[in-house]
Amino acid sequence: MDDETTTGSVHLARRRMDSINYHLACLVIVAGPRLGERFPLAKDRTVIGRQKGADVSIDDTLISRKHAEVVRKPDGAVVLHDLDSKNGTFCNDEQIREAGLKEGDLIRIGSAMIQYVGPSHFEPPGVDEASERSRRDGLTGFFNKQTFRIYLDHNLTRCKNLHSPLSVGLIDLDGFKKINDGRGHPAGDHVLRELAGLVKNAVRPTDVLARYDDDAFGLILPLTNLMGARVVGERLRNRVADHAFVFDGQRLPVTISVGMAERRGGTEEADALIFRAEKAIGQAKQMGRNLTYCYMDPV
Repeated sequence: MDDETTTGSVHLARRRMDSINYHLACLVIVAGPRLGERFPLAKDRTVIGRQKGADVSIDDTLISRKHAEVVRKPDGAVVLHDLDSKNGTFCNDEQIREAGLKEGDLIRIGSAMIQYVGPSHFEPPGVDEASERSRRDGLTGFFNKQTFRIYLDHNLTRCKNLHSPLSVGLIDLDGFKKINDGRGHPAGDHVLRELAGLVKNAVRPTDVLARYDDDAFGLILPLTNLMGARVVGERLRNRVADHAFVFDGQRLPVTISVGMAERRGGTEEADALIFRAEKAIGQAKQMGRNLTYCYMDPV
């Protein structure tokens, strides 16, 4: 077997494994240690605990060595069990000994918050490539604006049902028109691709990034209040400000302004939430750019 055949076989095996994992339900850490990590439920029994041998190992003194387990039943049900932990296991803020899990449920153990994401949440890659391409921006690979709105409606409904916070962010490139006009559209495309690579690694797997406009990105932050959204906004802003964007041997001045808004209680719709995020980013621009501004309701 030659090297090319070996390499091709390895890539094929990886694609098959990726497809299998995308079909699986998973646990995603949305707060606390190991923030953003995703653990597919590949076994019938998944142990969560402090010990290194646990399937989901979290280094937190408030968590028992074997704290809880998630069990897949033969009938397809998924059940959370407390394993006689010292500080208890909570599902959607209620202490439990045993509880059935459904899409979006939140598990709290120690200082960690873990979200159960069902298999229907993820779509296997390659199942319908044409459909997937229609949902994506060709330059950055992010979702397009239409798909962003679909995901926002879905996440708003879920967070309302869970009585949980949700924030939306808009990210705008400062002075992007000057780059396009001065260096040409290839330079602008280069900046957008490089910026996309920077920000996608700075958010959680459960967050949603999209290309919202020519020089703007949209961000959905489930289970995140305005204070947490500000932290995310500043992380993204600093990452971009500290990065050297170079095109044709010359450094380009690239910064971003970020506007954040948190959903109000009750029945606020997506349009109202986006409107407040747009007002926040407008304020960030007026205040000098290269900053994060969070929309606060007038007192």
